[in-house]
Amino acid sequence: MNIITLLTAFVPWIAFTLVAEAPIGNPLMALTLAFIVGIVLTVLTSYRQLLKGYILSVVTIVFFVVFFILVIALKHYWLANYISVLSMLVLTIVCWATMLFHFPFTLQYSREGVEPERARSVPFMRVNYIITAVWGIAFTLGFAVDAFLLLRPEPGLMFWDNLKWVFMVIAIVFTVWYPDYVHKQRALKVISEIKSGE
Repeated sequence: MNIITLLTAFVPWIAFTLVAEAPIGNPLMALTLAFIVGIVLTVLTSYRQLLKGYILSVVTIVFFVVFFILVIALKHYWLANYISVLSMLVLTIVCWATMLFHFPFTLQYSREGVEPERARSVPFMRVNYIITAVWGIAFTLGFAVDAFLLLRPEPGLMFWDNLKWVFMVIAIVFTVWYPDYVHKQRALKVISEIKSGE
């Protein structure tokens, strides 16, 4: 799996969230800058993936452009209150929908530099389903946190917003660790089979 390319695809979302929540002038200015940063970073970090039609990259650029037009250009400012929840919802849908249609979004990244026969194998697909499911759980939990805070925007509860970052870090760590773990387990199994056959 091209883990760096996959994780880089999330950089625009992370930057968007950080800039949108930063104390930069008024909230509208921060949100405008966040959309611009998100669009620019998506193009810079995922240019090739956009041209190849990678699901996550296409959804990312569409999300930023559409909501930039709706909120900033068309002045539907009320939508700004739901951006955080909607972003988590969109990422959640990407994960579960791609699994539902038997094409987990991580598959496009993991196929890079891998021979076609291996990319179609059952173990290879299983790894992608599991990693995509972990991201799906992380985004679902992040969506739940955002939805809860939207319904109860009390200052004393806002620290729960940091949970989203915890979920993301866990998903990142798992994405880095799991393919190596599976590879080592397979290698140990092969070695064990060779020894038992001697």
